[in-house]
Amino acid sequence: MSNRHVVGVGPTGVGKASARQYYILFGLVPFNEVDTLRMADGLNGYAVESSFSLTDFMLMPILLPLTSTSRTVTVQK
Repeated sequence: MSNRHVVGVGPTGVGKASARQYYILFGLVPFNEVDTLRMADGLNGYAVESSFSLTDFMLMPILLPLTSTSRTVTVQK
């Protein structure tokens, strides 16, 4: 599952950057903040995709006893 948001005219194909967003209390409270504007390097057109990836699925047995979850945030430039 994923959410995609396009900013400006969208990505130009320059590259992409990824980071992991962690949540505690089963997704109610964000643990860290992913700065998508800094990941976009000041570009006016980019796309932000927040998804539950295979890596997030594999982290689930470790994080769930701690009431934590994660999602992957990708910025396509």
